[in-house]
Amino acid sequence: MKKYIELIENIFKEMEWKYDYREDNNVFISGVNSNEMMGNLKMFIFMEENSCNVYWVFGHNVEKSYLPTVSEFLHRANFGLKDGNFEMDYDDGEIKYKTFVNFLNSDVSKEVLQRTMFIGVQMFKQYAKGLLKVMLGDEKVKECIEMCEGEEEQGISM
Repeated sequence: MKKYIELIENIFKEMEWKYDYREDNNVFISGVNSNEMMGNLKMFIFMEENSCNVYWVFGHNVEKSYLPTVSEFLHRANFGLKDGNFEMDYDDGEIKYKTFVNFLNSDVSKEVLQRTMFIGVQMFKQYAKGLLKVMLGDEKVKECIEMCEGEEEQGISM
């Protein structure tokens, strides 16, 4: 685990990206303050002995009345994703994007780790416009997904 903690710290430093590492619970905390519609995203990297989980938490929670529609949107967005997935907490409406990397019996490269760390930003960037429309009551979920995934073809994906 120590090797990957140091590698993550080096990635942050090379990118000149602010972060905090909490040794007591082995978690990195960072984020991005976007002036775009997606707003603030918080990043948490939970380090374990043989793996890490990366979560990007959306700055807006879903109102209870829109949970089913947003859930459909996120399920449609998740279909076919290869690097992680969206999740939603039905209790408080929190939305996050999760990725995972397994270190057990492997030597994970800096490039793989960096992609695992930052793909969540790209996914929120790609899907934020449609997600916000659905969160504000647009029930045309399929059309919102098509709009977001059409933008992928225009160069938004990593």
